[in-house]
Amino acid sequence: MHDSTILDPVLSLGIKPVGAATYMPEIGILFRGIPDEVVEGIEQIGTAFEPSIEKILALKPDLIIGRKYQENIYPLLSKIAPTVLIDWEEFLSFQENLLYIADVIDRLEKAGQVLEQYQEKVERLQQRLGPTLQTVDVAVIGFTGQTIKSFSYDAAFNHVLDDVGIKRIPIQQSQKKRFLELSLESLSQYDADVIFVINESDDTSNSFLKTPLWSQLRAAKNQRIYAVDDEIWFSAGPIGINQILDDLFQYLVGNG
Repeated sequence: MHDSTILDPVLSLGIKPVGAATYMPEIGILFRGIPDEVVEGIEQIGTAFEPSIEKILALKPDLIIGRKYQENIYPLLSKIAPTVLIDWEEFLSFQENLLYIADVIDRLEKAGQVLEQYQEKVERLQQRLGPTLQTVDVAVIGFTGQTIKSFSYDAAFNHVLDDVGIKRIPIQQSQKKRFLELSLESLSQYDADVIFVINESDDTSNSFLKTPLWSQLRAAKNQRIYAVDDEIWFSAGPIGINQILDDLFQYLVGNG
């Protein structure tokens, strides 16, 4: 069970699985966007790319949900329990992914409630933003410490920005590739009224935002560059998505 696109939706639908694959434990990331207390008691069965068949077998699950890229182990998984492999690429939004999973586990009514609560939160943010929703543009950039990246619409945080109606800068709206590595010279093309930097680096002090690279940007001059948590902003289920909305409340209107 993949952490962000499967585990998060399943938990949101009120079901705690017996086991789940982690994301990248080697860099300390287990379940993106999901608080520790929510995953307490869930057995870790290896990573999404290398799940342990032995651990899955020992848990005796009634159903196994995985991602399409796990097709190579489908024959083994299906001998343990009925197995559904989901292709995230087929869905246009995290909402579609949630509804598909809800259908698989017979939780469509609960999914409707989860999405209704999400929409209500979106509308509250729209109301709080008021006229600035039409005038303030936003860019989202990833920073790894070595590279700067721009992301396409596939990224779930872009779904959230579009759901709210926040103006994304044109160069990112039209981006086709899943992500682009940006040169320092091209960074000025990604300037905006507000820039969210998804910080994937080890620099927890965000000192890189004080370098000349960033200080020349309009958003920096107006003190509107915000470093955000990569574990939250790279999530793709309702638990993580709602935390992205919390960040938008905090940085765009001041509170929730």
